[in-house]
Amino acid sequence: MAPSKTIKIFLASSDELKNDRNAFGNLVRRLDKIYEKRGFRIELFEWEDADAAFNNRPKQDEYEDEVRASDLFLALFHKKGGKFTISEFDVASEEFRRTGIKPKTYVYCRELRKGEEESAELKEFKLRLFNELGHYWCNYNNEDSLQLHFVMQLQLVENKRLDELKVEDGEVTLDGTTVARMDNLRFAADNPDYQRMRQRLMELPALIEKASQRKDKYPDDEDLRNEYQKLLNERNNLQDVFKQQQEFLFDTAKRIAQLHGEQITDRMRRAIEAFDRGDVHEANIILDEAQRDAAQNLTDYRKSKALTEQRRQNVIHSIEELLLNTSTMMADASIAIKERIEKTKSLYAQADEMAAEVDYDKEKYSDLLFDYTQFLYEYGLYRDSEAVLFRQIPLAEELYGTEHEETANSYNNIGVVYEAQGDYPDALKYHFKALEIDEKVLGKNHPGTATDYNNIGLVYDVQGDYPNALEYYFKALEIREKILGTDHPDTATSYNNIGGVYHHQGNYSKALEYNFKALEIEEKVLGIDHSSTATSYNNIGTVYDDQGDYPKALEYFFKVLKIFEKVLGTDHPSTATSYNNIGGVYHNQGNYSKALEYYFKALKILKKVLGPDHPSIATSYNNIGNMYWNQGDYPKALEYFLQALEIYEKVLGKEHPDIAQSYNNIGLVYWKQGDYSNALKYHFKALKIREKVLGKGHPDTAQSYNNIGAVYDDQGDYPKALEYCFKVLKIFEKVLGTDHPSTATSYNNIGVLYYETHEYDKALKYLSKALKICKTKLGPNHPNTQTVQRWINKVQAAMGKGQAKRSFFQRFKSLFNK
Repeated sequence: MAPSKTIKIFLASSDELKNDRNAFGNLVRRLDKIYEKRGFRIELFEWEDADAAFNNRPKQDEYEDEVRASDLFLALFHKKGGKFTISEFDVASEEFRRTGIKPKTYVYCRELRKGEEESAELKEFKLRLFNELGHYWCNYNNEDSLQLHFVMQLQLVENKRLDELKVEDGEVTLDGTTVARMDNLRFAADNPDYQRMRQRLMELPALIEKASQRKDKYPDDEDLRNEYQKLLNERNNLQDVFKQQQEFLFDTAKRIAQLHGEQITDRMRRAIEAFDRGDVHEANIILDEAQRDAAQNLTDYRKSKALTEQRRQNVIHSIEELLLNTSTMMADASIAIKERIEKTKSLYAQADEMAAEVDYDKEKYSDLLFDYTQFLYEYGLYRDSEAVLFRQIPLAEELYGTEHEETANSYNNIGVVYEAQGDYPDALKYHFKALEIDEKVLGKNHPGTATDYNNIGLVYDVQGDYPNALEYYFKALEIREKILGTDHPDTATSYNNIGGVYHHQGNYSKALEYNFKALEIEEKVLGIDHSSTATSYNNIGTVYDDQGDYPKALEYFFKVLKIFEKVLGTDHPSTATSYNNIGGVYHNQGNYSKALEYYFKALKILKKVLGPDHPSIATSYNNIGNMYWNQGDYPKALEYFLQALEIYEKVLGKEHPDIAQSYNNIGLVYWKQGDYSNALKYHFKALKIREKVLGKGHPDTAQSYNNIGAVYDDQGDYPKALEYCFKVLKIFEKVLGTDHPSTATSYNNIGVLYYETHEYDKALKYLSKALKICKTKLGPNHPNTQTVQRWINKVQAAMGKGQAKRSFFQRFKSLFNK
């Protein structure tokens, strides 16, 4: 299929930049191969200023025609002005003013080395460039810097976005091709905070190795162990901070790239120059006055907007200054991150208010709102993000139409925000709107469409609608295998998602099949010590745990622990999670002392690393409470469940699913203690939250119905108990199917209730259904299978004797008591 578009580039430079021009030509040839796959070709016309002396006027006219026909005009300068290069720039600028479309004109100036001076012509040109056009020129000091600036402009011409350019392991990449190394870009290389972090990260491996050797030599020395862990923690934390700092600096560079060729203020020019030389803090100082001046400019505009265009332009310049400041503020590591977030939020809000009032360019306003919502979402400000997104959608529809990729992105973003808030019906509504557009615009075999399918699958998954989740996960997988290949991390993600659904459905063999497919990719592409590989090990261990294959579960959970202890150390939240998972297996085995040992190891780490009021600590309290509950130590269980609830209420509010789980656990304790009124009180509290937040058809809601039924059973109110048990069965048959282990739990519980009411035929009917599922799904030796068989033996014996003894409503171990 022929490419749909050619991007024409006119490159003008003086003879002194021959090497840079050759390197640039090589870059364009490499990029041409990438863009060809995207339906674009890049055509480069090179113009060396020295050639003009040998060209007659007709030839010069041909060059000017090439300039006018180009999409991008690039002028490279160093020491010389180059009258022909300047002349070509003037032709390009005049053509852009005439058409308002192309060519986009960009000026790149190689930095002067010590002892070098600019020619008078170049100084005059720069002065005219800023004073008359309001443009700034881009300084570069090496090939990487020039390449990066060009690729960013190329992306803006292609799709007006820079989000496909990413920083990965210190390299700026586009579609996997390295464009530049961060260490070679002056805004990073000369940034003192960046260099401090980089230097420390280079020092730490040797220090960690020495500390490890000392620790191994004297294994009983607690001080040496602590020193080793302290260094590991420093490295882990610094790696995260350094990666974030790279992204902040690069985001600022992208923001500046969008200003290249635009009219800017002197304050912006000075801030950009400060950033380019690595002094982002100085850039912030320069821009500090922007907020105050912006407020005054808006006040002046409101007073006289019908009288003067200049005051409107002042407001527009203030908006651009504020937006530049959002990036430089987040990139300033000398300021505490909390303060940076608060300041950036206020900058965005002020820019948004001003853009809404003046006749601001609608396309730029759409970009402003997009960046604003992304910022709010990233820092968990979901309600604020939702409000901004609802103003972005009509703007996107006005700008691009109702069937455009940008409009689809707006719908998709609000779906993600709703999902983060637990509003799954609205999340699906907007994800489907995005999908409908993308299928029309991008087609059904595009990675963007695959993302839509995956997003929809995720919502169905969390809702417990597993058939629909599988349908959309498989749609995403089909595209990813076809377009990205079977060895791509995104394909591995699809395998893991599908494996997770099969796990939830109780189809453990299928779950393992897909989890192992994901693991194979991750071990091959990412390595055996990568966090994603550890996630696959963990998924596999969880399946084996639910199958009752505890040795296999422990094998994989210990693989995860080994990775985390090696990479993250023994005092890391992820290591604590591994301890918790291992404790859970020992718990299921009935090895309560071992379980408590690992649960308390996890709790000790989490308290040390996260502080006393973190949700992960509440999870540990719940695990320990469950342990004591199973041991019959109900006062201890209640103590830990109440500690978990206190944290959840403080951190999560009153209507969160984790709050419901705490109420559920407390209700179970009161039930076991025979305090039925309090048991029902807490189970109904849990039920109220779950029905509101998750819906009446969610498995967690079924858990509440089940436990309420159990209390009514112990009170001897069998009709009520059966009513709630059948509510559970209805959910599980619909959501999980008729052959799921949890559905078997419902059949078992109903069978036990009929046994207690001496309705033995009905009891045998439901218990037989439970036994058939357990034998098929879990095997004849699983504890659940054996529990059901014992109940069947009791029923048969009672049918033979014509009697039955009153019994507790004993349920075999299931998700209900976890």
